[in-house]
Amino acid sequence: MATYARRPQKTNRIDMRVTDDQKELIERAAALKGQSVTQWSVDCLVENARADIEYETTTRLSGAAFDAFLQELDKPLPKATRRLLSRDRVWE
Repeated sequence: MATYARRPQKTNRIDMRVTDDQKELIERAAALKGQSVTQWSVDCLVENARADIEYETTTRLSGAAFDAFLQELDKPLPKATRRLLSRDRVWE
């Protein structure tokens, strides 16, 4: 017996106002992709949302900066930090 993954139900809406030119452009792009305007729009929005989130939440370092970062991590912790880490945790 085959098991099929359930698709999440689409229960939310996003309404947008666009100019005539924007609507025509979107409809043309969707048609060229063989998609409905809704599907094309959702695909583009999700793709761009993921890209924006990744860009804003990922730290990128050059090779030299990464090497310097690793060197800093290898250094002993300062005394104040060691003292702080040795204290009893308030949540325990």
